[in-house]
Amino acid sequence: MMNRVWLLAATTVGVVLSNTQVSFAQTVTYDFTVDVTSGPLSGESYVGETSVDITNLLLEGNETVQSTSITFNFGNVEFTEADDVQDLDARSPRANFQDDNFLGNTYIVSRFGNRPIEIPLIDNVPVDGFAIDNSEFGYVVGADLYRGVVNYALPLDSDTPNAQPVPEPSLWLGFILVGYWLRRRLA
Repeated sequence: MMNRVWLLAATTVGVVLSNTQVSFAQTVTYDFTVDVTSGPLSGESYVGETSVDITNLLLEGNETVQSTSITFNFGNVEFTEADDVQDLDARSPRANFQDDNFLGNTYIVSRFGNRPIEIPLIDNVPVDGFAIDNSEFGYVVGADLYRGVVNYALPLDSDTPNAQPVPEPSLWLGFILVGYWLRRRLA
């Protein structure tokens, strides 16, 4: 009986000394709408959805996180994160935050460059590429660049992000070290 009490006490001390924290694995999904303000698609609206894992945000300053998923319905053509050009300089696709506030995505799709993708006609317009950069939208037709505005919102059926506790690695390290120490001590 004394060994069990000693084991429980030592484990508690080990966990406390390991500075254990429980973080929350959270994936937040935002709906977005692109309202085109210029060019041949002016006046059109297109919708999408993006999911972001915000578990490791520091909650201060400018931060970027790899987007978990992006789905964009552009003229009845669905584009996803797999269609992004994965530009090294832009680090796309990504989600952008400022002091824990979601600013939007950086997402680029193009017929040209290192990862070209075939873009079908968008509402009978031969679009060569498009980009979302936070609240700005741009698309290229021939040599001309046209613009739009992106608005993000949490879905109406979403009250809070999906959160589930995930023990930090230090918790497991604390248990392992205490267990090893006790095993040697009691042997």
